[in-house]
Amino acid sequence: MNIKQYLSQLNEKSQEIYNETITDVDNLGKTHHFASFIAEFSENIFDENEKKMILTVAIQLESATLNMIYGMYRQAYSSLRLAFELGLGAIHFSVHKLEHNEWIKGKNDIKWSKLIDEDNGVISVRFSNAFFPELKDLMKSYNNKSKDVYRKLSEFVHGNNGTWTKSGFTIQYNEDLKKDYFSLYKIVSEILIFVMCCRYLKTFNQQQKETISVFMLEEMQHISPIREFLGGVKEI
Repeated sequence: MNIKQYLSQLNEKSQEIYNETITDVDNLGKTHHFASFIAEFSENIFDENEKKMILTVAIQLESATLNMIYGMYRQAYSSLRLAFELGLGAIHFSVHKLEHNEWIKGKNDIKWSKLIDEDNGVISVRFSNAFFPELKDLMKSYNNKSKDVYRKLSEFVHGNNGTWTKSGFTIQYNEDLKKDYFSLYKIVSEILIFVMCCRYLKTFNQQQKETISVFMLEEMQHISPIREFLGGVKEI
């Protein structure tokens, strides 16, 4: 078999997985819905470098889902982790401008340990007290969620033995990995939006708040301080 025939067979297999995966329109619609909202949210951020970085997160989320649709599950999980890290990194850089400019120039890296530091990270009581004090009681929970989902995604990045058992050694449709992807994607998206709201929501004017309120009052209504801040009911 020559290389063209070999690659054609791989393409045919990927197309089969694609055709199977796109029947799950509800979950695929939700992933696009969350990524689109993050892109929309970025338009309200004043700083152009921060705006660009958050928009890149939305694009990376879409890229992760595209990988999943074609059965590239390991790549999908890795891309989802990248989007997560980049999103929290953008929030970190929004309050550490020296580090952000060094990162832009390729002189600094995003450090996960800094992002989720319980005392000084972007999901800490100190951070919420600075930008959205009403969220401080939720910080520990979201910090723990972040560590847990990052660990699960990292298993695929580092090639842990169990991930090979799950994904196999050939390109094939995997219902369990697809379901797990959608579950992890939802957690990642919610954490990112939560931290973005903590950092930026109180800087938005009324018009900006109105542009995001429909999504927020539908998808994030369980977070009462955000819901009430956007004009939602006090009790649900």
